[in-house]
Amino acid sequence: MVEDVLEQVVDDWLRREGYFTRTNVRFGPRKHEPDFIAKEHNQQSDLDVLAVKPPATGPDRVWAVSCKAMQAGFSPNRWLAAADADRVYNGKAARKHLRELWDPVWNASLRARVRELTGAESFTYVLAVTRLGPSGTSDVSSLLDHEVVGSNLRGLAMRVLTFGQLWGELQAYVNEQIEPSHVGRLAELLRASQLDPKPSNW
Repeated sequence: MVEDVLEQVVDDWLRREGYFTRTNVRFGPRKHEPDFIAKEHNQQSDLDVLAVKPPATGPDRVWAVSCKAMQAGFSPNRWLAAADADRVYNGKAARKHLRELWDPVWNASLRARVRELTGAESFTYVLAVTRLGPSGTSDVSSLLDHEVVGSNLRGLAMRVLTFGQLWGELQAYVNEQIEPSHVGRLAELLRASQLDPKPSNW
């Protein structure tokens, strides 16, 4: 069950793009794996949305989506700077926000789970955010070029999507027919009401 609104929007958007989706996919390191440290790896995490588009080829066939619905926004470049310095970002140790990008043991666990469920060795890692925070950018080149994160992303593609981008496209999809999802129905009602739900500071 999808409880987070951002996850619902991501899931709905992906389905409209022709993907089959599965939400809240559990994954985590196993004790027999090399470099397993109980303090760091003795727990489970979840991938918010795993999506497969059978006709597609290459990394776009499978998307692994991590959603960050912080009200203050989430900036990949600022997260990277905080992780590099082992600082806190958005109220939490930065390296724990995206463990699968920082820790090779967590990364191996994510790849193994995606491979188990989809058969894919290569996929697109997607970071979906409420909005980009101050000085934030959706450019992922700094992550791909980073020694640690780039190594963990080797062989993968990466994208950053914002709620505003996804919602704008969902609103463009809707028409006068009854929408098949709660998110689509909300977009349809907002459009029919002629309200503009987007604050001027977005």
